[in-house]
Amino acid sequence: MRSKKLHVYWLMSLCALLLIMAGCSDNTSGSTEGNGSSEGEETYTIKLPTVVNEDNFVATTFMEFKDLVEEKSNGQIEVDIYLGGTLSSSDEENLQQLMDGTAQLIGMGPFVASQIGGVDGFNLFDVPFLFESREQLYELAEGPIGEQFSEEFLEATGTRILGYYDIGFLSILNSSHSITEPEDMNGLSIRTPQASLLMDTIEVMGGNPTPITFAEVYTSLQQGTIDGLTTTIPLMYDSQFYEVSKYLSITEHVLFPYLLIINNEFFESLPADLQEVVLEAADETVQFARELAIEQEESALENMKEEGVEVNELTPEQIETFREAVQPAIDNNIDVVGEDVFNQALEELNQ
Repeated sequence: MRSKKLHVYWLMSLCALLLIMAGCSDNTSGSTEGNGSSEGEETYTIKLPTVVNEDNFVATTFMEFKDLVEEKSNGQIEVDIYLGGTLSSSDEENLQQLMDGTAQLIGMGPFVASQIGGVDGFNLFDVPFLFESREQLYELAEGPIGEQFSEEFLEATGTRILGYYDIGFLSILNSSHSITEPEDMNGLSIRTPQASLLMDTIEVMGGNPTPITFAEVYTSLQQGTIDGLTTTIPLMYDSQFYEVSKYLSITEHVLFPYLLIINNEFFESLPADLQEVVLEAADETVQFARELAIEQEESALENMKEEGVEVNELTPEQIETFREAVQPAIDNNIDVVGEDVFNQALEELNQ
């Protein structure tokens, strides 16, 4: 009798175990099928906030990254792009969200990396007339100085720089008159990013730097609150500033780099093969963005001419007068940049 009871007990236990295993199998299958991945593969989501809209060429680069990552990962990584400031209203907020893990990947300018990230060396990229070409910028960013910045930035913020590209040279657009020499800037209120070296550069040229938000620029130009702004030509065109400002001077006084950055904790949580996917997609995205910046600069310039903007393409001699005029801004901010970093950069650039 006892043997028969034990037999029944073990039979019932085995049935219960099989039912539990079947239930677990059903749940796993439903989860992976719902995420569009193969059985047993976990899926991951990258939130990517940006303040630009879908038509902006900066967003085009993010779309390229999304397509590459999702294709290379066979859908295991999904990229959700939040356009037009729907997740945060500025690049500064984007970096804060990246640091706290609310976002997983962003793009931003170097002055945000110095102001919010706390790595002073990134102020180097605000030095006027430092680079004569894009190639010089990329060589510096991917050389010893750039590697040092990346290590310091990772330690300070917990975020990893995946690559550098650019969104064009800074020039000056205004609604008052042509600018061909620094004296033409006298008395003009020029919207400038809120970075000390960029603001001082406009000031020593003779202008009045005005650090309002980018979203306020169009209305401020329209109402005469400011006379102009310094930004890249593609951003001038995409933002339709040509409608309210008709004088463009191609000073190209700063080459504005852009950084593609990922939350490192999220990156390291990915399996090794998906980490490789992200790195490979980032490399391809950076090359795509570098080519796109050149195309966009050329097309935006032609489009602005067609819209009736008077374009002043400065001669080498005129550029040299601006280069001489901004030297006091460099001298006054050498501590912000770091004299050792500045001298190392000049040495690498053979200046």
